[in-house]
Amino acid sequence: MKKVLIDFKRTEYDPVIDYIKGLCILFVIWTHCMTREELSLILFPFWGDTAVPIFLIIQAFHCYKKNSDARIPDIKKLWFRILKPYLILLGCTFILDYFIYFQDTNGTFDLHLYWQLRGPGSYYIFIYIQFAFILPLLRPIFNKISQKWYFLLFLLASQISEFVFSIANCPDNIYRLTFFRYIFLIYLGYLIAQEGIEINKKIIPVIILSVIFIYIFCYTSYDLRPIFCTNHNFWPLCHWVCYFYIAYCVIGFMKNSYGRMADNNLRIVNLIKKIGKYSYEIYLFQIFYFSTISIHIGNYVSSVGNYFIERTIYVIISTTLCTLPVLYILKKRYL
Repeated sequence: MKKVLIDFKRTEYDPVIDYIKGLCILFVIWTHCMTREELSLILFPFWGDTAVPIFLIIQAFHCYKKNSDARIPDIKKLWFRILKPYLILLGCTFILDYFIYFQDTNGTFDLHLYWQLRGPGSYYIFIYIQFAFILPLLRPIFNKISQKWYFLLFLLASQISEFVFSIANCPDNIYRLTFFRYIFLIYLGYLIAQEGIEINKKIIPVIILSVIFIYIFCYTSYDLRPIFCTNHNFWPLCHWVCYFYIAYCVIGFMKNSYGRMADNNLRIVNLIKKIGKYSYEIYLFQIFYFSTISIHIGNYVSSVGNYFIERTIYVIISTTLCTLPVLYILKKRYL
């Protein structure tokens, strides 16, 4: 079998990464546009639900690539680039939701209702920050042990976290904010950053096993506790055994599609790259959109009378409103 290498540029800008980020942020938007039943019908767990793990693999890749010094992040930069925009958006969302639901609840603002509508995907910001501090601290481990041993180390750490969170029956509001379910992605990001990853005869059975577990987690009701933490229904794909398929197949397919798309649909590729370049800003705005505006869009299109057409229009409008205004504003800002 011919070996297929999945690799990225380590010393210069790689447009493929922006392209992959662009696809992933679109997946995030579509995740929040549709119900789990609708997503299951289009096999979304096998492609769209991979977005957050891929973002974290890319974060690890950038930290560990050869020209990176992998330092603890600058607190000032982290504040202005990540936290300040997030808190501003959170404040705007809270204020708008207050007035919307102040009227909807006959003069009583339900704080519990606001918490439920705090924004889909808002947990990612906390995972990102944890990764930003943890990744540099782990680099000395990679420098001191061989590939076989750091593979076993991350595998063991991932499995122990699965077991602990399973038997502890950790509440969703705590589990969602912790990075432990993503530990194994650090290993995969480091592997891609150092030497790339190959699809060969040895890895094929592992990928098949990964696909089987994705099906079990996402399409069956088997209780795999305490081996795997299946207490939480919101992240069925986030287990170390699923990440082989994501790294080797989904990222590999995206990377391969970039070359094919660039030859035939350059305008679409350039648009996806722009979306990827501003993926964090789009991520923030989609939190605001789905917490405040989307319900009114959904109510408006529900008058069409055909469920399939209604849902299609809703997805198209939501995707457009979550991306194009951000691209337009940022284009004007940086002119």
